[in-house]
Amino acid sequence: MDDTELIDVLAVTKQTAHEVAEKLSNASETNKKINEACEEYRPVAHRATLVYFLIAEFTVVNCMYQVLRGACGATERWLC
Repeated sequence: MDDTELIDVLAVTKQTAHEVAEKLSNASETNKKINEACEEYRPVAHRATLVYFLIAEFTVVNCMYQVLRGACGATERWLC
C-alpha cells in the first residue's frame, strides 16, 4: 500500500467520523425535542386514561341504573 493511499483512506475515515458526529449531535437534539413534546402531552394522556377506565366501568353503573329505571321520574329520565 502506498503512503498516499493510506493518507487518502485516513482522510475519508476522518470525514466519515465527522459526519457521524454531526448526525449523533442532531439525533441528540431531536431526542430532546421529542421528550419535551411527550412531557407536554403527559397530563392529557393521564386524563384520557381516567376517561377510558371510567367508561369501561359504566357497565357496572349501567346495571345499577337498570334496577332504578322504574323509580326514575320524568326529569331524571336521562339518567336511566
